[in-house]
Amino acid sequence: MVRRGLTGSGVPEVSPRSFWLEEALADDSGPPCPPLRGRVTADVCICGGGFAGLWTAYELTEREPSLEVVLLEADVCGAGGSGANGGFFSSSWTDLAFLCRVFGEEAGVRYAIALGDEVAALGDWVARHEARIDFHHEGILYARAGEWQARTDPETFRLLAAHDLSDRLRDVDAAEARRVADSPRFVGGVVTPDLATVQPAKLARELRRVLLERGVRIFEGTPMRDLRTLDGGPVSVETPAGHVVADKVVLTIGAWAAGRPEYRRAFAVATDFMVVTEPIPELIEEINWTTHRGVADRRELLYYLRRTDDDRIAIGGGALGVVFGDRIRGRAVTSQRLAEVAAAGLTWLFPPLEGVRFTHAWSGPMDVTPPGLPFFHTWPQGNVCASLGFSGHGLVPTRVGGKTLASLVLGADDEWSRLPVVGPPLVSVPPEPLRWPLVSAAGWAYERGDRAAQHGRRRGIVAHVASAAMDRYAARAVKAGGHRLR
Repeated sequence: MVRRGLTGSGVPEVSPRSFWLEEALADDSGPPCPPLRGRVTADVCICGGGFAGLWTAYELTEREPSLEVVLLEADVCGAGGSGANGGFFSSSWTDLAFLCRVFGEEAGVRYAIALGDEVAALGDWVARHEARIDFHHEGILYARAGEWQARTDPETFRLLAAHDLSDRLRDVDAAEARRVADSPRFVGGVVTPDLATVQPAKLARELRRVLLERGVRIFEGTPMRDLRTLDGGPVSVETPAGHVVADKVVLTIGAWAAGRPEYRRAFAVATDFMVVTEPIPELIEEINWTTHRGVADRRELLYYLRRTDDDRIAIGGGALGVVFGDRIRGRAVTSQRLAEVAAAGLTWLFPPLEGVRFTHAWSGPMDVTPPGLPFFHTWPQGNVCASLGFSGHGLVPTRVGGKTLASLVLGADDEWSRLPVVGPPLVSVPPEPLRWPLVSAAGWAYERGDRAAQHGRRRGIVAHVASAAMDRYAARAVKAGGHRLR
């Protein structure tokens, strides 16, 4: 295998396209969806061809097949964060105690169940549509890679037991953790069956295929330039060479919504970086990673890694990039250092992989809210809905989000429209130019603290200050969540 654009560190130059998207497009690019020209009318116009937009279009056509649905995508479907993530279709059981603090016990458990149940449901969707997405429903190990890494909140286990959900999350010792993948770092952890690994760009492209079969009109290479609305009337979505007039508009543009005045303080834009090795079947056998169970460690800026179907290992995390305002370009998305941090995590966790060759490096933009939770917001006029703030955890929340947005668009009063994440953002982020240095400092402090602990040193006062600041934001989210439910 020829290595492309290698740097002195042995990590390839960060590419604007993820390994996943390159592979998916090479496997089957699907029929062309040319850019929009002229005037088009629709019942619903969805802006954004990532998972939130694709699942919303899917759910709308599932419930109301006669709806005229148009979907606009600035690049190609799956080109943003949806096609660049780790491919973990995951539940939120490890965050259950936090969800209950934010939303109250009943609503927090209800939301966690909604997320957890979608993992098995995706398997049914794959079978129904004969989707080729490299689907493996084998769970995940959240490993403690050292005594310094946090244990799961005991309150989570109490809540699971109280709601007859104890089988959803289980503590394991070092021996059982190392049976998943044999890392000398593992001292224990927790496992849950409610996670599947998928090839995320293939999932996006398969969703695109199904939507085209259902008659959804998809226009790629068509960014939304502006919205013009009238109270209670249709909405005109302006694009470079035309416009869509629709009764309802759905905004699912992720991190790019930071440029809209309505959402400039709804979230911070961050970037996460991933790398993938060449195929290494013999080395995977050496570390005894015999399943497709995902693995993550429990540091502040966790490493997450998984096998691919051709016996590579993909890993991301360990550090965080931060974007100023909505400038999702340049060094913010091509930082070689951050890609090298991800690569270093693989050989730290698995020393036998020292010297392994990496073939691809890429990043993905994330719309990160302070509590790490999405929100589903309907504009006062009632004709524009938005789902944003998936915070790098979007595969399952966007599936739930598609059902939620469909209910909001159709005016349904049901289990999806009543989820506790429906409403405006829980907490505002600082405005620029303050936000970038503050969030960058927090990310740096977490990374520095993780590195210190990894080498047996104290995390340091800076890391503790950053943690305290995040705890204050979490407390604000708890207060706001309780207010929303009253």
